[in-house]
Amino acid sequence: MFMFRPSIVRSGTVYELPRPITSLRVQDAFDFAKWKVPLVTGDLMVGHTASGVDIALEGQIASQAGQLRLTEEQMFLTLEQLRQTVQSTTPEDRYRLFLYYDPASATYRSFAECATVRFEYDLTHKSLFTYTLTVHASRPSIETTAP
Repeated sequence: MFMFRPSIVRSGTVYELPRPITSLRVQDAFDFAKWKVPLVTGDLMVGHTASGVDIALEGQIASQAGQLRLTEEQMFLTLEQLRQTVQSTTPEDRYRLFLYYDPASATYRSFAECATVRFEYDLTHKSLFTYTLTVHASRPSIETTAP
C-alpha cells in the first residue's frame, strides 16, 4: 500500500512537508534536434534524451509531521522551518524529494539531486497559510530508496 508522504531528505534528516498538499505536478522534459526537409512530409528527430524534472507542489500549513498547526504563530514557525529546509544555493545543499512510502517493502519513491527553484507563500488568510514549492531534480529517474 503506497502512502503519499512528500518529504525533503538531506544528510539523513527527514522533513515532512506541511499538509495538506493540494497539488503535486511533475513535468518531464526532453531535449532533441529536429530537422525538416522542404516539400517532404514529416520531420526527423535525433538525440532525444530526458532532461531534469520539474516538480511543483502546492500546500497548506494545517499540519506538519502529524502535528496540527492551528494558530498563526504555529503556522508561521512551521513556515520559517520550511523556508530553511528548502534552501539550496550550493551543490552541497542538494536534497532528495521523497513522494511515496511503501511500508510493505520499506521503500520510498524519490527524486535525487534536487534544488529549490522557487518558493512562494501567502500569509493573507490568518486561518490557513498556503505555499507553492517548485523543485528541479537533475536526475530524471524516480528512485526506490530509503532515507
